[in-house]
Amino acid sequence: MIPITWPEFAHIHPFAPHDQLLGYAELDQQLRDWLCQSTGYAGISLQPNAGSQGEYAGLLVIKAYLEANGQGQRNICLIPSSAHGTNPASAQMAGMKVVVTACDAEGNVDMADLQAKCEQHSANLACVMINLSAKELASTESAGCKAASRGR
Repeated sequence: MIPITWPEFAHIHPFAPHDQLLGYAELDQQLRDWLCQSTGYAGISLQPNAGSQGEYAGLLVIKAYLEANGQGQRNICLIPSSAHGTNPASAQMAGMKVVVTACDAEGNVDMADLQAKCEQHSANLACVMINLSAKELASTESAGCKAASRGR
């Protein structure tokens, strides 16, 4: 990853001629191809880069998928009370109704409350938004969040 921080690579001029961007385009396409092969997705976007923009883009994709499959009534997004502010804001901007799920003092998802809210809103549930930091993913202390993200 270090080479992408080199000024010669990272600071290409935004108005550089197309013929000077061919290497970038090849790298972009190759990475998207690899991600499609490993995930089974038909297509991958490498944008946006910011987490808040990515969560918003993801919510728009979920909403579009549900609408395209005749399930447009599914507009509930479950979000843990420990989530940061962009989560409910993104859900609202995507046209979803936010329902907050309980967490313990450490910020772990209360699994009983999550299950109860999933059951309560099952007819209109679009998604559950749970963010895990790299530290949480590596830690066994966040088993509650990890179990929720695996659908347990």
